[in-house]
Amino acid sequence: MTRWSSRAPRVLCRLLAVGSLLWGSPVANADEPPVFFPTSEPQQASSEDRLVRSLLGVESGRLDEALREASGLIADQPDFKLAQLVYGDLLAALSGRPPRFAYGAPAGVVSGMRGEARARLRGYLRAPPEGAVPDQLLHLPAEVEQVILVDLEAFRLYVLAHENGELRIVSDYYASIGKGGIDKQREGDEKTPVGVYTVTGYLPDERLLDLYGIGAFPISYPNLWDKLRGRTGSGIWIHGTEWSTYSRPPLSSRGCVSISNEHFEDLRYRVEVGNTPVIVAREIRWVTPREVEDRRRDLLAVVERWRQDWESLDTDRYLGHYAEDFRSEEMEREEFVAHKRRVNSQKSFIRVELGAVGAFEYPGEEDLVMVEFRQVYDSSNYSSLDNKQQFWRRQAEGWRIVHEGNVDSQLD
Repeated sequence: MTRWSSRAPRVLCRLLAVGSLLWGSPVANADEPPVFFPTSEPQQASSEDRLVRSLLGVESGRLDEALREASGLIADQPDFKLAQLVYGDLLAALSGRPPRFAYGAPAGVVSGMRGEARARLRGYLRAPPEGAVPDQLLHLPAEVEQVILVDLEAFRLYVLAHENGELRIVSDYYASIGKGGIDKQREGDEKTPVGVYTVTGYLPDERLLDLYGIGAFPISYPNLWDKLRGRTGSGIWIHGTEWSTYSRPPLSSRGCVSISNEHFEDLRYRVEVGNTPVIVAREIRWVTPREVEDRRRDLLAVVERWRQDWESLDTDRYLGHYAEDFRSEEMEREEFVAHKRRVNSQKSFIRVELGAVGAFEYPGEEDLVMVEFRQVYDSSNYSSLDNKQQFWRRQAEGWRIVHEGNVDSQLD
């Protein structure tokens, strides 16, 4: 253990001030004992785990352990710039010099590193409770084995496995988002969109600029809802990081979600192109599975009534599921109603089957859900197979469809 001079208490106070500089406020209740990872944790700990151990060592006053952790981390991951800066400040503190986070670095670099440290530590301290599920995810088809969630305010990407109707977190990573922040509206605003999307392709590093690192997964922005709202732009990806650095500051992309190359390599084996949903939300709300069940059951029952009413050829009952402000991709409600009355009058029967049904509370919207499914339509004079999305809003009279359309394949 390092011998402390008479200046040690003051040095320790200054170092703990570095912790406040990093995350802006105490990371734990002052009445509770400090938390610190045991040094005997298994060797497979990630680079982020090791950085957090070092930061929590600072907070706990275990400076020697924090220094050893930071030293080992930068030896194994020399391009991890945040770890290098934490290590430098620890050396300064232990030598009796005032620690200054990112001393001598440009102001923008300092701000970015502070944000990254704060986000990573928050990801550890506010991890979802064991067994919790995202409030936004109401139902997944059995064919979907993985789902990606991006918590934009927490700068966190989660991967959940879907097995036998149950969800569990299998991975989570620190993530950078758009320089412009949250809720993309137009091309060039450098914001990350909020919504429900699908992975549409995979681009390996040999097809990419260094900016995107080891690979990229394009997602289906803009979707039907984005287009209805007049949102523009394209090329929103989940991708890696430049080879010269382990990670980026929190606000650093052109609207994409960027994770380390190490984590992208892990993600690559979990994603099924064309079948993995991506929920991008300002905040992911974690609840118990039971809290989701009633809403799931009620919503799926409403969708089933819509299907049955369509088959019944009772056009008034069928059209009663559509809101007064409904519009399709091509028609306002009045034109849509006239079209459906004309079409249904020419049928002697209609059969509709729905498969691969998914349902999501739509992020960034009040009382809006997105339901998607594979629709098999058969009638006396026409048949079709379509991938369809509907957007249902809870209104005074109950759930009503405000927008719907077919989803063309966007696979790269």
